[in-house]
Amino acid sequence: MDVAQLMEMARGFQKAQTLLTAHRLGVFRVLGDERLAAAEVAVRLACAVRGVTILLDALVALELLAKESTFYHNTPFARQHLAPDGEACRGVSLDHLHDLMTVWSRLDEAVRTGCSVRRPEEQLMAGSAQRNAVFIGAMAEIGRPNARILAEQLDLSRYRSLVDLGGGPGVYCEEILRLNPRMHAVVADLPLTVATAQPMVAKGPFAERIGFQCVELFQGSGALLDRPYDVALLSNVLHMEGVEPNRRLLNRLHAAVNPGGMVIIHESIIDPGRTAPPDRALFAINMLVNTERGNCYTFEEMGDWLQAAGFVDVRLVDCFAQPSLMTARKMEGMLP
Repeated sequence: MDVAQLMEMARGFQKAQTLLTAHRLGVFRVLGDERLAAAEVAVRLACAVRGVTILLDALVALELLAKESTFYHNTPFARQHLAPDGEACRGVSLDHLHDLMTVWSRLDEAVRTGCSVRRPEEQLMAGSAQRNAVFIGAMAEIGRPNARILAEQLDLSRYRSLVDLGGGPGVYCEEILRLNPRMHAVVADLPLTVATAQPMVAKGPFAERIGFQCVELFQGSGALLDRPYDVALLSNVLHMEGVEPNRRLLNRLHAAVNPGGMVIIHESIIDPGRTAPPDRALFAINMLVNTERGNCYTFEEMGDWLQAAGFVDVRLVDCFAQPSLMTARKMEGMLP
């Protein structure tokens, strides 16, 4: 690394804040398919002309907008991904990142205390319905491509029932059911998340094959679910908690899987030295500012927890650009 790269890293927040501010103000929505002068954009946004002009010019420099004379318009990319009616709009994900930026700005506090800097009213999962809806919507946008890869990689044709623990918007269930027509699924999640996700799933093509159960994954010591399932999926759940809560969850999960069944873990798996890949080390920072005990874990760590809980044949599945998928089985007997 040289000094120029160092300073580019330090300035990284500038591009992010420019994009997120434009999104939050509604710049891409206002422009839509139109070509507008800065003064007209300012009127529609109820903002100062000077501020809007400087922001629009910066967005042109970032190649998100185009400028012809004194008129601005969305680039084809912005029209597709940033305008609310774009066919691949990532607006909810940007709302989520805007929320994360507010807590990342207090990273120094999190490092000093070793705990989340989120106040009770800022909690994503168990806080307000609005925050929960943004989080679940972002997880749907981000999760769909990964869910499709996972479903295509794993042969689940012999199984009939799936439980997606912490399944949120149900996109993993939908992609798995798409390739396994004889399977039914249940999304097991927090009550507020279930209330958010049910209407989303109801609009999809697999509404009749996906049920819901309200659970507190990391609380209690009794039965985890109301019945056992052939396949249990934990996608992006374990990083939310610490080592001991995760051990307890997997111990309870063993009884919730039928003999001969499978456990699938989809996580941001970090290398044993905990310094690579870089995005995983940064994701661990995200867990520091957002959770009380969460972290990124290694394949070896999660494999040890699975084996201690009674699962066997722990495997790393190489289907993502970086290690993200592992499976294990419950050996006691075989499925019918």
